[in-house]
Amino acid sequence: MKYEDLVAIDFAPYVIEDLKRGWAKGVGDKIVYNFQQYNPDTPWIHHGKPSDRDCSRWIKTYFLKFGILPRKCLGCWKVVARPKNLKQLFQLDELHSQMRLPGKVGVDLRPEGTYKGIYLGFWYCPMNDLEGARELYKKIRRKVRGALSLDVPVILKRGCTEFENKFGPSSEWTITPRSRMLEDLLDSTIVINDLGDAKQPSWIKTHVRRFWIEYAHRSGDKTAREYIRRYPQSMEAVPTVTYHDVVPEIKEKAEGELWNGKIKI
Repeated sequence: MKYEDLVAIDFAPYVIEDLKRGWAKGVGDKIVYNFQQYNPDTPWIHHGKPSDRDCSRWIKTYFLKFGILPRKCLGCWKVVARPKNLKQLFQLDELHSQMRLPGKVGVDLRPEGTYKGIYLGFWYCPMNDLEGARELYKKIRRKVRGALSLDVPVILKRGCTEFENKFGPSSEWTITPRSRMLEDLLDSTIVINDLGDAKQPSWIKTHVRRFWIEYAHRSGDKTAREYIRRYPQSMEAVPTVTYHDVVPEIKEKAEGELWNGKIKI
C-alpha cells in the first residue's frame, strides 16, 4: 500500500486515547467498547429502547469518534413534540408512559439544539418505513394536542440533530465512498457491548424530574412554581424585602439565628 492508502484506512488515532483510558480494550484484532447499563446523569426519562436501532454504534462511536454518517441512519425516522413549559413536559411524560412506545422525554442541553425547543419528547418510528412513520406521526400528533395543547408543535424528522448540523439538511444526505469504506472497516473491527437495554431505574427518574424543576426555575419558567411547595425558599432563595413603598418593621439583629438553614449576618 502507498502512504495515502494507509492514511485512508488508519483509524488508530481515533481509538488510541480510548484504549489508554480504559474506555475500550483490544481483544485480538477487535476493539471492544462497553457502554454502561444506564446513564445516572441524564436530562432524559427513557420509555423503552427501539429494538431496530444500534445507536451506541452509529452515533456514539461511528459519528462522534470518526465523523461519518452511518448508512442505516438514513432510514431513521422520529416524531418530536416540543412542549412549551415544564407543566406540558410532565404531561408529555405521562402521555409517553400511557402510549408504551419507545422514546424519551426531557430537556435538551445541547447548545446547538435548543433553538428548536428546550423541552422535547421523542418517539422512534420503525426503520426504513417513511409511510409508516407518517401514519404514526398523525396518531401521536392527535394524542399530544389532546393531552397538552393544540399549539404544541409536533414534527416528523429524519435522523439526529447532530447529523443535520454537520452534514446539512437531511433531505440532502448522501453516503460518500470514503464513508462507506470506513464504515465497512469499522463493522469488521469494532465490537459494541451495549447494556442499555435495561430499564431505567426509578431513582434515576426521580433525579431527572428534580432536575427538570430546577432547570425550569433557573430558566424563568413560571409553571415551575406549581411543582415547588415552598417557593422560592425550597430553591435556596429568600424573597427580597422592599422599602420603597411601605417600610416594614426592622428587627434588631439576633446573633446565631438561622434563616433558611443559614446563619444570619
